[in-house]
Amino acid sequence: MRSRGGSDQVDEPRCDAETAVVHLAISTSPDTLASLTEALNKAVKILGPQLLQDADRLAQVIVGLATPSCDLVRERVERLKTINTLTRETQWLTAIEIQRAAKAHPRAVADWKRRKRIFAVSGTDGKDLFPAYQFDAAMRPLPVIQAVLRAFGSVADPWTLVAWFHFPSSRLVRQDDSTRTPIAPKDFLEDEAAVVRAASQCGNTFIA
Repeated sequence: MRSRGGSDQVDEPRCDAETAVVHLAISTSPDTLASLTEALNKAVKILGPQLLQDADRLAQVIVGLATPSCDLVRERVERLKTINTLTRETQWLTAIEIQRAAKAHPRAVADWKRRKRIFAVSGTDGKDLFPAYQFDAAMRPLPVIQAVLRAFGSVADPWTLVAWFHFPSSRLVRQDDSTRTPIAPKDFLEDEAAVVRAASQCGNTFIA
């Protein structure tokens, strides 16, 4: 970038609208141009260098320069494999199926989910799918599920919960089992204290 004096000296990047390249129609009026310039100046003053950094990151994604690392790709592949396994091996219920079986209010299932008495994942059609082991014979939420969700705390990926309930946990073993065979949390729900304790120790991962 040339300096204002016309030399070839390179100036430091400036956080103002004059350094932004904006393509406008030839017919743009002077008043509109002045308004846009003022708006850009205000935005840069508020956001500062962060605005330029975000723009750079967006540009890198658009031109294909932001290449994911091998570790990230591997992690996402393993996640998809796990989800495929869980999809096949879990009994799923829709909100309508639960509501009809429980003879509950049409909004009951959504309310149970909102109050974190149960959890769901998003199906391929965007609708909620609920693991069946969360409900008793009358299709009401088991109290232990809410206790486990509290122990987990905030969970960004609900598939983490499905995986934790599904796979055997070394922390859950029958006392009368001499072989000490790990049991999946979903099959150990009758012992609420043990399951909640295991949930609080899991570290919010796919590993039970």
